[in-house]
Amino acid sequence: MKKVLIVSRRLTRKNKLIDWVSEIYLQLLAERGVMPVIVPIAEATKGILAEYLKDYDGMLLMEGGDVNPIYYGENYNTDELDEFDPLKDEIEIACCRQALAHDKPVLGFCRGLHIINTLHGGKNYKDVHEMNHRSVLHINYDNYDAHRHDVKLVPGTPLYRWYQETEMQVNSYHHQGVKAMGEGLVAMAYAPDGLIEGVYNPSKKFVVGLQFHPERMLADHAGNKKVFDAFAKAIKED
Repeated sequence: MKKVLIVSRRLTRKNKLIDWVSEIYLQLLAERGVMPVIVPIAEATKGILAEYLKDYDGMLLMEGGDVNPIYYGENYNTDELDEFDPLKDEIEIACCRQALAHDKPVLGFCRGLHIINTLHGGKNYKDVHEMNHRSVLHINYDNYDAHRHDVKLVPGTPLYRWYQETEMQVNSYHHQGVKAMGEGLVAMAYAPDGLIEGVYNPSKKFVVGLQFHPERMLADHAGNKKVFDAFAKAIKED
């Protein structure tokens, strides 16, 4: 069975560090006959990371905290970042760098898009609302799951093929975003403020990064499931 790596997130609960992965990703992969393999955030994981990277067929980069700006040449104060976790950055970026180098299928959401962009030499905004003066609301803590904003899809891109729409509404949970797109990436969608909401690398077998979360609005658009169908197909063809 084909295997997809997912690096966990971690938080402190009752004074204990807890590693976790949103169940929806595990469900969507398993439904498509792909085995999710969780790479835990722990210091000792670095010593055995090579074992995970010996036998896998793709990588899913889920949502999470902000990427360390040192990786994309910025000097933000890390105290201002959300869920800042240098160990997660180290482990996840090492995995993704190896996946890209070996042309493994990679699918990323939100933070995952920022990692893909970073590893292509791009840069990310510290806070998109500082950039756009809140002309588009990219996160609404009072209406977290139901909040939507418009995006325009670029015809001829994979995203357009999956959704067959030039404009649609997507969910939005992020305060960071793509500032300068990395080399080799092509934009697939834009918010009204110009923020890039989706990218892919046409020179790779499958490298897709989305700012929004299809897995959290599966009933909204038929194209949401097609994102995962295409990812699983690319993995199985590997």
